[in-house]
Amino acid sequence: MLHVLNGDATAAVFPDPLPGERAVWRDIMMEGPADSDIATRAAWLAPRLGVTPDAYEQRWREGLAMLARAKEHDEVVLWFERDLFCAINLWFVLARLDAPRVSLVFPEVNDDVRGLGALEPSVFPLLFEQRSALSARDVGDARALWRAYAEPDPRHLARHEPIFPFARAAIRLHCGRFPSITHGLDELEYDTLATLDDTVAFSALFRRVTAGGWLQTLGIGDVQFAAMLRDLTAGPAPLIAIDDAQQPFGRWRVSRTAAAKDVLSGRVDRLALSPLDRWLGGVHLRRSDRLWRWDAEANSLVST
Repeated sequence: MLHVLNGDATAAVFPDPLPGERAVWRDIMMEGPADSDIATRAAWLAPRLGVTPDAYEQRWREGLAMLARAKEHDEVVLWFERDLFCAINLWFVLARLDAPRVSLVFPEVNDDVRGLGALEPSVFPLLFEQRSALSARDVGDARALWRAYAEPDPRHLARHEPIFPFARAAIRLHCGRFPSITHGLDELEYDTLATLDDTVAFSALFRRVTAGGWLQTLGIGDVQFAAMLRDLTAGPAPLIAIDDAQQPFGRWRVSRTAAAKDVLSGRVDRLALSPLDRWLGGVHLRRSDRLWRWDAEANSLVST
């Protein structure tokens, strides 16, 4: 038996008494180009994660080698959470996994359960006993979800009718990562700027934005949040200001600029103020390419 744990936070509390080997999937498939070659993915993603391209490529190869060895086990148990971060990782893992039996532990994330890494080790044996066996149909749908996520046309995923658990909610969360047709911000950026009505320490802002409500089901970590804040400082009219931005992000103090107020009100489109260079699955959002935006009122992606 092989236990595949999504992240080191889960590995840190995973109890020894459970039978089988354990391995950790460490990549962030919700960030960066989805199906590009490893060098392209590393060149774009490594600076955002604060690692070197070589270190990223090594971690990538180790992860794929782990998935390739999974077929040597009679059962693979996947330990993931019902948030967007985990969901996209899970679709990718199942697209690469070849095992005779696959089971899933997939708890909800809410105000009471902040994730597997926040649980006491004593809870894991019960979750293990309650694991769900994935059918061939389940695995097939997860693979279809990954293929759609990696497509350069995001409508393939937006229009997918999933059977896989949490997939419908994950698709909606992913669509909200595209810039809004109203103000050019994605939903996380909008909520961050709307919350940022004073100068605040990075850690306090991260907790304020992600600790409760629907945003916690994005599942993003502090490294991703810091990268998003850096993006908001770009361009001739930055939307936030960071004191001592050259310091590690844990020491930042963050404030909102006057330009941000104009964008939040809808008077100015964020994309007119700052450059956009972002990968969302197989979609490269940049000015030189077809630009997809999210129409929340119509619940659809539109091309501009």
